[in-house]
Amino acid sequence: MRSTLVCKRNLVFFFLLTIFSHSVFAIEDRTFCVWDPVGRTGPVMTFYSDVIPKAQAWGLRLKFVAFTEESDAVKEFKAGKCEAVVLTSILSRQFVQFAGTMDAIGAINSQEGLELAIATLSRPRAGNLMIEGNYEVVTTFPVGSMYAFVRDRATDTIEDFAGKKLAILNNDPQMRKFADLAGASKVNVTLSDFADKFEKGIVDILIMPALAYNTFELYKGLGEAGGIIDYRLYYGMLQTISKRNKFPEDFGFNMRNYMLTRLKEMNKMVIDAEEEIPEKYWIQTNQFVKDDIDHFSKRVRMSLQDSDVNNATALKLFWKIRCRLDPSRGECKVSPDQMSKREKQSEGKKREEVRQALTQKKRAQKKLEEASVAREQEKLALEQDRIEKERLEKEKLEQEQAELARQQQQLKEDMLALEQKRLEQEQLRLGQRQLEKEKLELAQERLALESTKQELQQSNRSIWEILFGWMWSWI
Repeated sequence: MRSTLVCKRNLVFFFLLTIFSHSVFAIEDRTFCVWDPVGRTGPVMTFYSDVIPKAQAWGLRLKFVAFTEESDAVKEFKAGKCEAVVLTSILSRQFVQFAGTMDAIGAINSQEGLELAIATLSRPRAGNLMIEGNYEVVTTFPVGSMYAFVRDRATDTIEDFAGKKLAILNNDPQMRKFADLAGASKVNVTLSDFADKFEKGIVDILIMPALAYNTFELYKGLGEAGGIIDYRLYYGMLQTISKRNKFPEDFGFNMRNYMLTRLKEMNKMVIDAEEEIPEKYWIQTNQFVKDDIDHFSKRVRMSLQDSDVNNATALKLFWKIRCRLDPSRGECKVSPDQMSKREKQSEGKKREEVRQALTQKKRAQKKLEEASVAREQEKLALEQDRIEKERLEKEKLEQEQAELARQQQQLKEDMLALEQKRLEQEQLRLGQRQLEKEKLELAQERLALESTKQELQQSNRSIWEILFGWMWSWI
C-alpha cells in the first residue's frame, strides 16, 4: 500500500516537473524594433517596457530596441532583425491598410470616439480587421490630437493654407492630398529634420501632436508670430505591427486588450503635453471655421478612399461610431454606401463641368501663352538686336582703341627715330668740330714748325754770314 502511494506521489511529482519544465523552456525570445525620437530613455520605450512582465505570462521574453529614425526601424523589421515594429500609422499602412486608416483625417473626431474605436477593435470578432497576410496590428497607441502649427497666426483657416509650404512627413499620402486640395506647396521632411525646417522657414505649416511641442522644440519655429490652430484634424497613432508566424495565435488579442487598460494613462500623457503649451500660442477657431475644416477633411478622406489609400471598411466603422455618439450629424442621415453613390454621381457631374471649364481655361491659357510667347520672342529679338548693336559698338570701340594705340605706338617710334637721328647728327657735328679742331691744331703746329724752321734757317745763315764775313775781312 505504502509502495503504491509513493509511486503515485512520484508520478504526480514527475507530472508537475514536466509541466514546469515545459513552461520554462517554452518561453521564446522576440525582439521589437521601437521608434522613439528620444531613444532608449524616451517615452515610447518607457511606455512599452511595462509589457515585458505581461508577455512572460504569455510565454514570450520581449526585447525592445530603440531607433530614433523611424525608417531605420522599418528596414530592420523588413530585414528580419526583429519580429515586431512600433511605428506611426503613416508607415504601418504598408503592412496593414486598416491600421493606416485609423488616423484618417476627421474619421475619429472625439476622445470618446477614439476609446470606442480602440475598444471595438480589441474584441475577438474584430481581430480579422487587424490582420493582412502575415502582418497583424497588435497595439494602437494614440499620441494625441494632430494640430496645425503655423509660423504666422494669420494662417487660421484652410483657405489661408493656399500658397503656404506644408510639411509632408515620410511622404504621407494623406498630407500630400491635403496639400493638393488646399493649394499648398509640399515640402518633404523626416522626423530628424522637420523641426529644423520649421524653425528656418523652409516649412510654414506642420501637422503635429502637442507631444512634439517640447520633444522637438517647436516653439523655436513658432517664435512670436506663430501659433497652433486649436481644432483637431485627426488623432495621431503609434502602432505595433507583428509577424503572425513569430508569435502565439492569441498574442495580438492579448496585446490589444492589455493596451486598452492603459488608455487613461495615454490620455493623461496627451493632456499634460497640451497643458504645457503656453496659452498665447493657441489660435481660437469659431464654428464656421470648424465646419469648413470638417467639410475639407471629408473631401480628403473620401478622395483617398477612391484612390484605395484609405480602407473603406475602416471608414465605415468610424462613421458608425461618429453617428452613434452624435446621431444629429448631417452625415448620419444617409449611409456611407448610399452617400457614396450620390456623391459619385454628383462628383461625376462636377468632374464633367470641371473638365469643360478646364478645357476652356486651357484654351484661353494656350492663347495667353501663345501671346506671351510672341511677346517674349519679340522681346528676345529686340534684346538680341540690342546685344548685337552693343557688340558692334564694342568691336568698333575696340578697333578705334587699337588704332589709337597703334598710332600712339607709331608716334612713339617716330619720335624715338627722330631723337636717335638728332643724336646721331649731334654726334656727327661734334665729330666734325673735333676734326676741325684737330685740323686747326695741326695747322697751328705746322705753322709753328715752319716758323721754327725759318728761324733755324735764318739762324744758320747769320752764322755763315758772320763766318764768311770774318774770313773775307781777314783775307
